[in-house]
Amino acid sequence: MLAWMVAAPKWRLAVRWGRTVGILAAAMAVPAAPVLGAGTHTVEIGIVAGKSAADGGFDFNGYQRGAMTVTVPTGWQVVVRFQNVNALAHSLIIAPASAAQQAAPPSTPAFPGAMTKDLASGLPKGATQTLTFAAGKAGTYAFVCGVPGHAVAGMWDKLVVSGAAKTPSVTPAGAAAVTTR
Repeated sequence: MLAWMVAAPKWRLAVRWGRTVGILAAAMAVPAAPVLGAGTHTVEIGIVAGKSAADGGFDFNGYQRGAMTVTVPTGWQVVVRFQNVNALAHSLIIAPASAAQQAAPPSTPAFPGAMTKDLASGLPKGATQTLTFAAGKAGTYAFVCGVPGHAVAGMWDKLVVSGAAKTPSVTPAGAAAVTTR
């Protein structure tokens, strides 16, 4: 037997034993470190600027003036694969819905990381850029072209970040390529 057990009164042994059991129980109750990426919900969205010649190229995926709505659950990571296929330069910013029809959209996105580079001058034909951001706050937002005058010409669609949604969706169906992981 250990020396402290021989010399200690029985009540001290009970206290020490209780502490030991308590520490072991607490250690067992601590969850293991999370596995990187476990439980993370990510949605990838394809956004193509200038797809339709019918509207002069002022569209995203052939839709304009809010005709396309992408809904994402709150807290999901959003990866936007942006491509400009039009001869005009275009850009993309996720902005508050009120910015959708402003002549000059805001220069700060609704979520950090939710805008292309060269927002006002836009990206040339054939350019691509990937945006990654967390849809951290529920609300209605807009995909807006940041080139001055393009939003008022109709180059905006909707992004809804929803606390009630369980999975991402697009309306009308098939309007955007959406992949979850």
